[in-house]
Amino acid sequence: MPPVADILYAEPGRHTLLVPSQGSVHARHEIEVVARVGGVIESVSDGFVAGGFFQKSDSLLQIEPADYRHQLTRSQSQVANAAAALAQEEGRAKQAKREWRDLGSEAANNLFLRKPQLAAAKAELAAAKADRDQAKLNLERTAVKAPFAGRVVETLVDIGQYVTAGTKLARIHSVGIAEVRLPLTDHQLSLLELPLGRAIENGPAVRLSANLAGQPREWRGQIVRTEAAIDPNSRFVYAVAQVPNPYQGDAPLINGLFVEAHIAGKTYDDITLLPRQALHEGDHVLVLNEENQLGFKDVQLLQAAGDQVWLRGDINAGDKVVISSLGYSREGMVLSPNPLNEKPSGIYLGEQSEKPSDEPQSESAETASGSSASAQGAY
Repeated sequence: MPPVADILYAEPGRHTLLVPSQGSVHARHEIEVVARVGGVIESVSDGFVAGGFFQKSDSLLQIEPADYRHQLTRSQSQVANAAAALAQEEGRAKQAKREWRDLGSEAANNLFLRKPQLAAAKAELAAAKADRDQAKLNLERTAVKAPFAGRVVETLVDIGQYVTAGTKLARIHSVGIAEVRLPLTDHQLSLLELPLGRAIENGPAVRLSANLAGQPREWRGQIVRTEAAIDPNSRFVYAVAQVPNPYQGDAPLINGLFVEAHIAGKTYDDITLLPRQALHEGDHVLVLNEENQLGFKDVQLLQAAGDQVWLRGDINAGDKVVISSLGYSREGMVLSPNPLNEKPSGIYLGEQSEKPSDEPQSESAETASGSSASAQGAY
């Protein structure tokens, strides 16, 4: 009696591969807030604490403005004085023009017409206005405002502390978009539609998952770009996924959270999902013909995950793929098949070109969708 071998009827189908990766969440923007002017911190906002939220243009803290108001007042006075001096000089220039007689020298004529004095008065007014504008700007800078809607990561100062221009005040990050750097091997890149030499338009979808507060959570995002260089140590290419509005909904996508990612890859029309033990030496499977004689078929391993493999090659619907571990195998040897699933729809015993008879089919020829369901379950 021939040895018994467990077999699965192959059912190639259309599948979109999911490429796994993982990474940590970080905000699209994370910056250090720095004082633009010096002074004593007069007040801080309620949101100026680690973890506090704020909106764009909200005031995070206030530096004492009194000195800068005085400076603005003095600069406004200087503008008024410079404007008056210019008006007087313009009057003198008009009077000189009425009295002017050609002195035979351009320099002498210009001096008589007070052109150098007029130019100096105009320059004084321009400088006074610049000082006024700078004083106004410095006064505005005493209110430290948020450049975007975000969250405080860390505060570095508090009320009553004296700071100088350039002092680090806090570290903040945006909350509009979260990003995840996802490492990809060269093989994984081959399964994705990712251009490396140009910008990505309408990149592949990404499903992110993690346990948060003891509950499994999921978020949806999209690959928006790849980084400019291959990592010299790991030889990975990093793709960047973005998730818009990460703090909306019941489960916020918090900075620093480690997530698993599955990226939608290429779609193939002829992929067969089989148990890992069906693949031999990484490039072929064992099949039984209609006489249950053993044969070999070359395949390409596209992806392996857990105990399943996604194969592409010369596998036809209804092929009897051996999944048992055979102690000895040679081409042409006869085995007794033990089917673990049912034949796919439209596949009949005997020649495939023959049509089914009116007699009831045997149990082994009945159609089922179990194999397809198991393949879809893996996604």
